Amino acid sequence: MGRIMKKYFQLSVLSIIVTYLLIFVGGLVRVSGAGMGCPDWPKCFGRWIPPTSLSQLPDYINPEKFNLVLAWVEYTNRLFGALVGFVILVSCVYALIHFKGYKKVTYSISLALFLTMVEGWLGSKLVDTVLDPITITLHLLLALVIIGLIIFSSIQSFRVIEGNFEKDSRYPKYSKHIILGIMVCIIIEIIIGTEIRGGLDMGRKENPLVEGVILLKMLGPFKYIHTILGLILLGLSVYFRKMIYDINTSSSLIMIYSANFMLIIMGLQIIIGESLVFFDVKPLVQLFHMWFSSLLLGLSVVQYTCWKLSKSK
Repeated sequence: MGRIMKKYFQLSVLSIIVTYLLIFVGGLVRVSGAGMGCPDWPKCFGRWIPPTSLSQLPDYINPEKFNLVLAWVEYTNRLFGALVGFVILVSCVYALIHFKGYKKVTYSISLALFLTMVEGWLGSKLVDTVLDPITITLHLLLALVIIGLIIFSSIQSFRVIEGNFEKDSRYPKYSKHIILGIMVCIIIEIIIGTEIRGGLDMGRKENPLVEGVILLKMLGPFKYIHTILGLILLGLSVYFRKMIYDINTSSSLIMIYSANFMLIIMGLQIIIGESLVFFDVKPLVQLFHMWFSSLLLGLSVVQYTCWKLSKSK
């Protein structure tokens, strides 16, 4: 039975990996301008397989709207999304069969599957609304919720298989508030960052000759709020790492590794963020900046789940 249960853990880890890759691919679609590479959904230019030449376009499609590269970039994103949905579906079915009675495992992965279907519907609305900024933000946030649920389910299944690895951990009472504070700051940073990126995209369209640095300054207080919250987030992360390394705190290896990785990614985020300010803003750099933020949120979910498994209430 333990061997069968381990298969679910492996499937859940695979689900996490492919979902993170999908977030990256989705970001690549946006920075490449391929969001409307396929002007219809679920088909692309009226075909299940995108056209490879103008002669394959339906009569009602304006040939000027067709870009071969952008169409296939967007279509690849959709195919990858279908693959992610399939992996999560298999994971969910496996959990429902082999983890009966473990509600924290089955409920979280089942909710993740449901939200994945909602995410697919929301993706169709992006095409219908011609990339509405609010819909784009909701699309990203929902993907992050799905990631969080799968991470939670994965760790809970690992606890069932290997035993409670946090049973000997003792964290200060206020550690929960620090973890939640980090999580909230990351979510707000992602929302503000998405709005900044949307503002830059619009600015580039309206002022194609203006440098990215100038466009960034034109966004007003958003950039400064983003920076201030980033510094608060860094302070909380440094304090949290110091806390779990304290001689009076007994911490699991997962908690220690997550705190270390968080600081490493935070350092990369600061370097990338400052490069966006002092150098010309490159879309690909923005993509990694956003993707690293999603990794940070995943690590905060790991930390919260570990705290929940400990006896530090």
